[in-house]
Amino acid sequence: MSKFKEKAFWIAAGDFGGRGLAFITTIYLARTLGAEFYGLITVAVSILGYATWGADMGLVNIGVREMAKEPQFRTFRAKEIFTTKVLLGALVLISSTIILSFVSIGSLQKQVILGYLYALVPYALLLEWYYSGRQEFGKIALSKIINGLVYFGLIFWLIKSSDDVALVPMLYTIGITSAVVILGTFSLTHHPFTLPSRGFKTYIELLKNGSLIGLGEFFVKVVQLLPPILIGIFFSLREAGIYGAAFKIILVAMLLDRIFVNLLLPNLSSLWTTNKEAAIQRVNMVLRLVIVGGALVSVLTAINASKIVALLFGSEFVESAELLQILSIFIFLTFVNSLFSFGLIATNNDKKYFLATSIGGSLSAIIIVLFSSYGSSHLVAISVIISEFILATSSFIWFKKVIPTQILRPLLITIVLSVGLFWIFYHFEVHYLLASVISIISIPILVWKTKVIRIGELNWLKEKLLK
Repeated sequence: MSKFKEKAFWIAAGDFGGRGLAFITTIYLARTLGAEFYGLITVAVSILGYATWGADMGLVNIGVREMAKEPQFRTFRAKEIFTTKVLLGALVLISSTIILSFVSIGSLQKQVILGYLYALVPYALLLEWYYSGRQEFGKIALSKIINGLVYFGLIFWLIKSSDDVALVPMLYTIGITSAVVILGTFSLTHHPFTLPSRGFKTYIELLKNGSLIGLGEFFVKVVQLLPPILIGIFFSLREAGIYGAAFKIILVAMLLDRIFVNLLLPNLSSLWTTNKEAAIQRVNMVLRLVIVGGALVSVLTAINASKIVALLFGSEFVESAELLQILSIFIFLTFVNSLFSFGLIATNNDKKYFLATSIGGSLSAIIIVLFSSYGSSHLVAISVIISEFILATSSFIWFKKVIPTQILRPLLITIVLSVGLFWIFYHFEVHYLLASVISIISIPILVWKTKVIRIGELNWLKEKLLK
């Protein structure tokens, strides 16, 4: 097995194993707790997402980037990154607990949200960034699968009705802790912290560098985390649950994007430091594949939306199907945006990443809040699509200053083909299975005929997959 295939296999195993188990757990929780209490879980997890951002502040991406380099090229050491993460995690947990105590909400809601916030402790100790940077994805895969198994097993064993909802965040935290134990055990033989910290100034410099990426990530998280919170505030927890079910399916469909990002960041970072010309060629090659792959996954998700929701979540969540069709566009936009945003991080353009995401994210936040205030959950889903488009456009503008790219022609052709196919299927009521088969066959053929994908991209992909 080639190194590329081996890495891709372990990333896929970790994501599909760990996140797949987490998704199955989500389905069980949604069916067991009902839309309202599942909405509470969705809102609480979104709040945890923002708290995790504050406890991270870009340190995970910096850790991956630094560990991908040869030791002599590293700006920051593993011990410095780990220590900073632990201190930030403790600070955010204490601050969040104090703030939550002053918020006027029901005792159950407060208990569930606070329960999830305690997951900041194992998140701070998690060494996934270290092994990701070293591209030891097998260890990460094992930790994710164990995490998923522990979490699913405990949920299935202990959660039997909506009366048990307050227990869910505790079990979630135990699951994350199991992953910490696995990677911590590996670190006993790898000794990642052999080099000592270099003093207070290094930590200040680390926080300064991390803050650019961290603040950028805050605006990126707006699109994923803000909508369910606003829906819970302006509409109801039930509506938040309906939206959360649709978006959870989107996150599962984006597992391919996760594989791509985990391969891109360390590989591009390493190649950029040694051969910038080759890195530019590689990015332009990958870009076309990403555009076509993202479009295909989006079309398949939109075609099968009703069947997916009915099969996974049941009749109580039937309203999620229309939201899922709207949000399917998010998959395509995120595939493309990942290349631009993470490409900026991998090439050490942290300031450009911050500017791109802060400008795009600020506009996105305004749009999402406006749509949430005056519309419905469908309009919120539309605002998410608009926001991701703005973020992708903003990232592209800055990315093009670093790596010249030719995107307009392949982008327009792929979009026209995908939208045209979906319109035909919808207008003529083509059976979803037949529509899926036609899409899988026709999109690759059409992009080949229109030269969106060329022989160079196919040869490169063939080489990576077969050798």
